[in-house]
Amino acid sequence: MAPEPDNPVRVLGQCQVSPWPSPPAGKPRSLPLTFYDDLAFWDVPPVQRLFFFDNTDLLGGPEFLLSELPLFEKSLAAALHHFYPLAGKLPCGMPETAAPKIVFSDGDSVRLTVAVGDDNFEDLAGDHARDTARLRALLPPLLRNGGGGGSRCSQDVFAVQMTVFPLAGICIGTTLHHAVCDGSSYVHFMRTWAAIHRLEHSGGMSMAAAPLFDRSAVRDTDGLREVFLSDHRAYAAAGDKGPHDGHHTSGTTELATFRFTDKLLRWLGKQVESETSARRCSPYALACGAMWAGIVHARGSSASFGFVTGCKPRASPPIPASYFGNCLGLCRVEEKVAAKQSCLETVTASAAAIWRAIEGLAEQGRVFRDARGWVKLVREYASARAVTVAGSPKLGVYAATDLGAPWGRPRKVEIVSVERTGALALAESGRDGDGGIEVGLALPRGEMEAFRAFYGELLVVAA
Repeated sequence: MAPEPDNPVRVLGQCQVSPWPSPPAGKPRSLPLTFYDDLAFWDVPPVQRLFFFDNTDLLGGPEFLLSELPLFEKSLAAALHHFYPLAGKLPCGMPETAAPKIVFSDGDSVRLTVAVGDDNFEDLAGDHARDTARLRALLPPLLRNGGGGGSRCSQDVFAVQMTVFPLAGICIGTTLHHAVCDGSSYVHFMRTWAAIHRLEHSGGMSMAAAPLFDRSAVRDTDGLREVFLSDHRAYAAAGDKGPHDGHHTSGTTELATFRFTDKLLRWLGKQVESETSARRCSPYALACGAMWAGIVHARGSSASFGFVTGCKPRASPPIPASYFGNCLGLCRVEEKVAAKQSCLETVTASAAAIWRAIEGLAEQGRVFRDARGWVKLVREYASARAVTVAGSPKLGVYAATDLGAPWGRPRKVEIVSVERTGALALAESGRDGDGGIEVGLALPRGEMEAFRAFYGELLVVAA
């Protein structure tokens, strides 16, 4: 592991990037949060991702400021034209009476920080365990406006930081308030930004379907929004600071990536079919099951597992794929998994349990059956350090963020915020030809060492 520099990042400057051109006058300037936004994502930590792009021809900060930064500013402003709520504001706290809204005013902007990194780019973008403090330096904060937490206080919902590593590449870090949108809408924005940046040199312009901001697309026939608002206000009145407020552990936390190739997943699938009652098991359940089993082993105690599922096709009527916002349901695996006698036995039991929960979602309306308890469930899972999931291989985040020459696709994408939430960070494999799934995991150093030993044993058994 490369030594950590005393000052890993030197800020060169900051600027405010507004949507350009400004959104048309007919576009809504105020977007009420739906029950999907309010349910669990109001007071969870922001989602923070890092995108590492190779470019060994990049000389340094001054060159980037002169030649590349204007292009990134221009493409970001053009992308924000379509996704202007990302330049808007949210109230700092839950309003006492009205429901919270994302409010965009003409002139609002996204804060863009440009810095030079003195850390080791190759090491930071690796799969091995790295101190999360080194990665946090590459991420921008969300600023508050107006001070305090009263009714006049508002907060930014999105921020970007570009860190230049001379003769190595750049890292683009983003911080997003989760109440604004889920991973699907976020990747829709990033795909649009990347497409504009990639094609602006050729004079062409291409993007996916425009985002849909119409909140009438979300039907709330069961009054869940008011239930969730009431729950959040009750927790706030009791002095609850959020479900992950006390998640930080003492000592060093490390983030590492663990890969499940197509070959490994096929082998695991056969083991699950032969050792359990499951007739088949999805790659998602197999990878999550292996990670869940490894965490149980590393902690030396049982743990619960929960995941989210996309609700756009499950809603009645279905919500359009281009809808911008949150549209996720919370799912729990009823069984708790404890360490078995063998590594493989624990993995197959874990994967089969997850797959049974996924199969149960095929029942019409099943995902919403326990919805009234979602706000409470998030807090219960956080306090118990349950294993949960962030991201998804289906988002296609690597392909979506191809910036074109001279950057191409990112060599590595990380969800650093799992350090605070304890979630697994899932994505499609970013390595050409590997296929499969990559999973980011943040654990205290001692638990990480035990987990790596478990993962290594699994690879040996599968060889």
